[in-house]
Amino acid sequence: MNWTQLLCDQRASSRRAGGVSASRPERYRTAFEADYDRVVYSAPFRRLARKTQVHPMAPNDHVHNRLTHSIEVASVGRSLARRLGHFLHQREQIRPAQIEDLCQIVQAACLAHDIGNPPFGHAGEFAIREWVRVHRQTMFDHVPEPVDPAVRHDWELFEGNAQGFRLAARDDNPHTGYMRLTYATLATMIKYPWDASDPRAREMGKYNVFATERPIFDSMAEQMGLARADNGVARHPLSFLSEAADDICYRLLDLEDAIDLGILDEQVVRKLLLRFLPQADAGAPTPMLRGQAIRLLVDACGQVFEDDYEAIMAGTRTADLKSSLPPDTMAPLEQIKQLYGTIFANRPKVAAELGAYETLGRIIAMCVKAAQALSAKGDYDATDFLTRRRLELVWGEAYAREHQAQPYDWWLHQAMDYVAGLTDNYARQLSREIAGV
Repeated sequence: MNWTQLLCDQRASSRRAGGVSASRPERYRTAFEADYDRVVYSAPFRRLARKTQVHPMAPNDHVHNRLTHSIEVASVGRSLARRLGHFLHQREQIRPAQIEDLCQIVQAACLAHDIGNPPFGHAGEFAIREWVRVHRQTMFDHVPEPVDPAVRHDWELFEGNAQGFRLAARDDNPHTGYMRLTYATLATMIKYPWDASDPRAREMGKYNVFATERPIFDSMAEQMGLARADNGVARHPLSFLSEAADDICYRLLDLEDAIDLGILDEQVVRKLLLRFLPQADAGAPTPMLRGQAIRLLVDACGQVFEDDYEAIMAGTRTADLKSSLPPDTMAPLEQIKQLYGTIFANRPKVAAELGAYETLGRIIAMCVKAAQALSAKGDYDATDFLTRRRLELVWGEAYAREHQAQPYDWWLHQAMDYVAGLTDNYARQLSREIAGV
């Protein structure tokens, strides 16, 4: 890999398979700054303010949601990118001005990394998968036309990362909030460079690309030199930084929320933070210790990247950066991981996650029934009263009429856009309304 290709500012076009075009030049703003702005001003990003990070429907307003989490991840990602930029400049692999490009790319990718997550956090992902498993025949067998196996895989193993790539990559539906980010930013978002049909998706439960975005993904990989001889795709080097930023924030900042909610004792958390910082003032406020721990982990992850730079650029490294941290840094991280057992077992969280199955299942069923009926008729006016009401509620009459000739496969991914885009509050409200409650 080389940085000339890796900093590609071209944008995909989902209006035609494999389409690509250059970014529009602007006098005072780079394409990567434009990416940042596209994310910030998008509806999917705003909706993160009402989506669960770890604690669903938290009673305290200052507890993290997906939006505040994403902003903090972007801040850490920018610091990691700036460190890398100076490292690359010293090796004469990028120009001084490109250091800022790295910062903008990683910051935009971090801001966008959770935009595809459904309501109720990861519990929402599992709820969607389980509902589809139980109702597989309803969704895929008793339908107007055969469903593409790849589309079935997308639903059966629904993945917020792939939904995020869909929103960030496409340009053919402003109604949904598609952003059409540059190749460099898109690739920096990708931790799992394969689709749902890949064996690794079943093994890990993780992937980054739906079948509908596979042409964009392949074009991007080819353009940036990420395509490998074995037909696989290597990770973009900057994706290791966006992943590390997410890991750092997820491990440390969620602990403060657990303290505020009375789930964890503050002294337990302070002792863990001081294990990172043996030279720190033991009487310092907890947020100060947390800030120092973040700085230490940024430096440690940056060092891992530099030490393993050749393997990363050769595309042979796949493991995250934190897996190579020194033992004295890994030990407290492992202890923090164990604390998450207490956090995840908290009764309000468990109850909300059980409710996510009923809430999201009811909404998916409504979308699927509407899509099946419209696909069968191919004419909005020929559908029955309930179908028209469902279409109006989810997509609006004008949109349903405009796309009434689209196949059922197409509507299934429109349903996915809708369900994944719901906030926690609105999903609960909508579920009650369509149940007549």
